[in-house]
Formats: sequence, C-alpha cells, structure tokens
Amino acid sequence: MPPRAACTPSPHRQQGAAALLLILTMIVILTVVLAPRLTLWQVHNAASGRGYQTLMDAKAAILAHAANPGADAVAGRRLGQISLTPDLPVLAGSGYDGLSKTTPTGKPGCATRTWAPGQALIDPNTFATPLDVRCFGRFPWLSFGLPGPSTPDDQLGEVPWVFMSANLVVGSGCLANLNPLMLSSVYTGVCNTNGTNVPFPWLRVVDARGNLLSSEVAIVLILPGPPVGNGQTRSAPVDQAPAAYLEGLTVAAGCPTPCVPGTYNNAAYTVASGLAWTFIDAPASTSLSPPPSYYATPFQFNDHLIYITASEYFEAMEQRARLAVLATLSAFRTANNYLPYSGDYPSTPLSSSCALHSRFGLLPQAPLSCGALNYPAWLIAAGWGSYFIYAVDPGCTAGAAAPRCLAPSLRLGGAAPRYNAVLFSPGRAIQSAPYAASKGAPQAPLGSGQLNDFLDSASNVAGPPFDAAGTARTANYDDRMYGIP
Repeated sequence: MPPRAACTPSPHRQQGAAALLLILTMIVILTVVLAPRLTLWQVHNAASGRGYQTLMDAKAAILAHAANPGADAVAGRRLGQISLTPDLPVLAGSGYDGLSKTTPTGKPGCATRTWAPGQALIDPNTFATPLDVRCFGRFPWLSFGLPGPSTPDDQLGEVPWVFMSANLVVGSGCLANLNPLMLSSVYTGVCNTNGTNVPFPWLRVVDARGNLLSSEVAIVLILPGPPVGNGQTRSAPVDQAPAAYLEGLTVAAGCPTPCVPGTYNNAAYTVASGLAWTFIDAPASTSLSPPPSYYATPFQFNDHLIYITASEYFEAMEQRARLAVLATLSAFRTANNYLPYSGDYPSTPLSSSCALHSRFGLLPQAPLSCGALNYPAWLIAAGWGSYFIYAVDPGCTAGAAAPRCLAPSLRLGGAAPRYNAVLFSPGRAIQSAPYAASKGAPQAPLGSGQLNDFLDSASNVAGPPFDAAGTARTANYDDRMYGIP
C-alpha cells in the first residue's frame, strides 16, 4: 500500500521508537518464516491476485506484536493476547484513521453483532452475551507502523479488514490458558457457561463452493480491492460500513459436489447469535468469464482472503514461549551451576512445585522449592508453565555432587550428543483416532497426573532415551524435543 498523506496520530496511541523497531524487525522475520505455512488454497489465491504482500505484512505484524508483550507502552499484556484491536469509527461523525480502537475506559475492545458506526466498543472480558461479540474492523495500519491507503476513504480497498476471535483479546480472568491447552479442554471460566472449549467461537472459512476449510480460525484478513458494482460507495458516511468494501456470493442448489449451497457474506457481522461467523474464499468475479453457473447472479465479488487457524497462531506463540523458557533455564544454571528440578511427578494433577525433587514433569515454578526462576510474567500469565514438559539429568541438579553438569546422559534418539536437560513441546492434545501411542485414548492434559496426556510416544514417556529431535509429526504424534547442553 502506498503511504498515506499527512496524518498525525494521537500521542497516547504512539508506540515508542525502540518498541516499534522491535516489532518491525519481527515483521520481516515472520514474513519469511510464515509464508510457507499458508494452506495450498491460500497460496493459490494470494499468489494469483493482487495484495499478497499487503496481507502477508498485516499477518506478520499481528503475530509479531502478539508475541512481544513487552512492546506495549502499558505493561500487563500476556503472550498471544492482542491489544491492538481493529480500527472502527466509534464516535459519532468519526471515520477510520488507522489507529487501534479501545473501549471508553481504554481497554482493548470489540464490537457486537448489533454494532453500528459511531457506537462505542465493548470489553469482551465483561460482556454478558459472548456469542454476540464481533471483533472486526480495518487493520490498524498506523498503530502497527505500516503504510496506509492512498486516499482517506480508501477508494481502492488497499487496507485489509481484520476479523478475530475474542479469545485472543480477553485477559487471564476470562481465559486462563492462552496456549494449545485451551483447544483440548472444556472451558470452565466466567465468560461463558455453554460448556464449550473456548469462551468465544472461533471463525469459519469455506472455499468457493462453500466447503469447509477450517472451523477453528483465529484471524481472517481480507483485502477489499476496488469497488464492484454500483452498490459500493466509499465516501463518508457510507464508507463506515463493512458492506462498502466487502462482498458475498450465493452458491446455488445443484452445484457440483462437493459443495454446500447457501449465501456467504464477508461483510455480515450481524449473523445471528450462536451461528458460526463464516467467511468465503473465492476467485474475484472479474477473473472469471463467464462466472460458474452455480453462482447466483449478479455475481460481484473481489475479496482477497488469508487466515490463521488457532493451531497456527499458538504454534507461532509457542516459538516465543520456548525461547523464553530456555533463556530462563540458562540464567538459572549460570547463577547456580546446575539446573532446577522439574515439577513434582508423580502428582495429580501435575505440579509446578519441586518438593519431590523430581526430574521429569512440568516446568518448575515454585520459588521456595525450585529456586529463583525468573520467567517473564507474560509467559506464566498465558498458562505456558502448565504446557511444557521438562526432564533434567540427575548429575545436573542441586542434589548431585560437585562438579555438576559435566557428564550429561540424556539422549535424543540414537544421536551421539548427550544433554543435561530436555524441553518438550507436547503440541495439541490428540483427542480423536488415531490416538497417541502413549495412551491409546483421548488425551486430556489439564488436571492430569499422567505424562501420557502430554507426550505422544511410549519412548518419550518412559525415556531416556527420548525420541530423536526432529522426529516427523503425524496424525497421532506431535512431540518436539529440544536438548539443553
């Protein structure tokens, strides 16, 4: 997108120079790292149309900021929590200005299914009807330090629209585990009593014939492009509504199978409470001549879409979490000349205390029994301390005779290197067949006292030796192992 002409942000919304440089650096890194992770469908549509780089830049910016809570001017955000919520006109007579919008009390906010331009945003942490929450708006390009549109009302549709699940916005009081654990356990918090896995619904994305691509989407990014037809007027005040930029289409009955007939509208945030918020990823009408016979006429559509599933989102956050854990363990060893014990095992549920002097379990956290482990607050607040599994060699603990840590024995597969500790990323719990070989039944890590609810192979549960680093992931195996010298 070309830079927007003169625009002065409000002082309280500006990011510090150092923090902004950090975010921009991570945007470049994540653009390179995450580009190969698009689904084949997304790659096909993105590469064949306009705006691929714009969407990738927006995606990388969101992930980079979410993975850097320390980049916020106000402390307190946790890893993966989105504070730069979308840009909406939340005051009467206002428009889009490229800045993230908050509630009247200054908290990250979302709209609802009954929102209208000029209305204030709500705090999803305290909103009484979670199924009515709709987090959407224009991508807040100015808050992220990215280029903006060439005209104030974005006539050419150069700024993406962003739609996100409120699960990524709320705090720990609403959602304790902002990590893969939330994908495999029934939600028991205060924000929803519907017995679902998460307090707020994930988004859905379907393909050009209405076939489901994913029902567990965390974020959708759509580049509008130029207006299609006479119905899209992009001048104030009409340009405040999503329908001025985004379109829908109808897949008619009798479409070639597989297909799901129905009307899909990317601008329809007013979808009834309890119904899935669904987006369609289809070719632009201008690129099809003539359009498929199974599309109802008039067919006018040019939305350009990519999305991030919940699993992809948490995998990106896990990389940041793992680096923080490894840095914390390294600092502990530097200070003590040995590594901490693991959390207690056996214990039901698994504990982060080190009272038993265990060497295989959850990450150690209790300062009185484990020692001073200075994990970042944003890591523990997102529940990552209950996610990673940690094994330590007996010769590198406080109970070993000095000099410690000189003859490590932990091994990953048949490789020659020996390690003083191993950090396991268990991945998402496997809850459908084929089940993890370690358990042979659905895994349920939260509240469990068994390592086979976390780790997927018998050798990882019974080791050492553990599985080799880089062991291929399969439908019933998702463990990743990292040796610590």
